[in-house]
Amino acid sequence: MRVLKSVREHLENYHLKAGIFHFFRGEFGPAAEFFQKALDEGRLSVADRRSAIYFLVQTRISAAELHQTAGRLDRAVSEYRAALAVKPSYPDVHARLADALLARGDVAKAITHLEAAVELSAGFVDAWIALGRAHLRSGAIEPAREAFRAALSKREAAARRALEEAEKALELEDTQSADELYRHVFLENEDAFRHQFRQGLLLLRQEKWEDAAAALAEAAALRPRYADVHNYLGVARAELGDCEAASASFRRSVEINPEYLVAWLNLAYTLHAAGDPAGARRALEQVLGREADNAPARRLAGQLEDATSGGSAAGHHGAGRGE
Repeated sequence: MRVLKSVREHLENYHLKAGIFHFFRGEFGPAAEFFQKALDEGRLSVADRRSAIYFLVQTRISAAELHQTAGRLDRAVSEYRAALAVKPSYPDVHARLADALLARGDVAKAITHLEAAVELSAGFVDAWIALGRAHLRSGAIEPAREAFRAALSKREAAARRALEEAEKALELEDTQSADELYRHVFLENEDAFRHQFRQGLLLLRQEKWEDAAAALAEAAALRPRYADVHNYLGVARAELGDCEAASASFRRSVEINPEYLVAWLNLAYTLHAAGDPAGARRALEQVLGREADNAPARRLAGQLEDATSGGSAAGHHGAGRGE
């Protein structure tokens, strides 16, 4: 979901690759088992361990969403708790778990998890709002008032920061960035964004690339300052074979978040496929400079080196080297 198929092909750990295979088929039980086996092995590279944790958490979230939609709240709660067992510092999972707990009437437990969410991410406005509403359900008037005031304060602070960034962009005559920032402040449509974003992720997992690209493009138009959206949109466009548009999406993603290694890796592979080895090398430098053991990055770097030295014409066209 975060990375291109051509990147996933070069993952080295069997259990990680098997887990991803089952995840994309919607087989969340086997997927979780394989990801857990990968983590239990203890021999993962830093990059593979990061991927295993990411996909295991996403597997649990996806399973929980299915259960919650079907009204199986106890099973949804169990899956969210399993996700937190893997990554207890994930604010969004605390908020999701709280939503499931509220749906089954466990208001006190929901409040505990919403408090954890805002403690982990003080600017998580939606969690503050949910916390305020949960306190209202419990009859706690003053805590509810404080939560809603915090939500307003955080939202105003974020808007003020975006406004200041927009004005700096105007000083540099960067009207595109200014326009995006102003839209972020004044034209934000949270519900529509969430719908398009979640729909796009679902369609990505189902490998319905064209529909996924359409949904994610709409999400990016609504919230243009989110690196994840542009990375996912780039994946959909790349799988459709539109390397130029995909590269633009990945570049936008790393412009917003220069530390986004997955987007840099996707950009490297897309530029390589587009016949831009120099650009691919520059993108790979961003990955290997932080994760020297990243197997897909090392594989592509080797292919580029072979192509430069004339040692492997096949490497230039994306074929893997013999081991």
